Amino acid sequence: MKKTNFFYAAAIALVSAFGMTSCSVEDNPASDPTQPQPAEPTIVEVSLQDVPFYTVNKDADGDAAFGKDAKTTGEGTPIWVVGESTGQPYGDGSVNCFSDLSGYTKLIVVATDGIPRIMLNRSKVEGQFNENEAESALIEYPKCESSWAGKYFSVEDVEGGKQYTVDLAQLVADKGYAHLHAIKGANWNNTTVTSMIVEKVEE
Repeated sequence: MKKTNFFYAAAIALVSAFGMTSCSVEDNPASDPTQPQPAEPTIVEVSLQDVPFYTVNKDADGDAAFGKDAKTTGEGTPIWVVGESTGQPYGDGSVNCFSDLSGYTKLIVVATDGIPRIMLNRSKVEGQFNENEAESALIEYPKCESSWAGKYFSVEDVEGGKQYTVDLAQLVADKGYAHLHAIKGANWNNTTVTSMIVEKVEE
């Protein structure tokens, strides 16, 4: 009887162990090295200079140039200054024309001096940023740092300066589009920008 009980208990333990292992693989197929593993997404970097910059056609109220379905009149040439101290490294001085960054996940700007003023999604002529989201006609860094739009921007130290990142994916999720009008120097000061790129994910 003692031998029978011993072997019976051993058999139960063995079946239990194999059963648990089998369930674990079924519940998490990716842990099985014999199964195909999902491909890692590819991050593609593009210079902001290579993204089309659109001129716009404003109606009498000045509203046609703005929003997700902004009417464009063709491609323009944005201001582009890299590696030099300037009041505007990129874009349109009037903050009306734009590059459509809706298909990208991040805008990354590196500055070695000063703070870049990043201006997106203007919704009317001369529209300005407002602490009240319902009244805001512009999304602007650094004015938004402590407000509702602060979630779209992050800053980190990098070698020689700071990296400013705009979460374009979140902006598109919330607003439906991401139009970059200009990058200027914050507080009417100059800034030195060394890199302006956008990223997108390709599966």
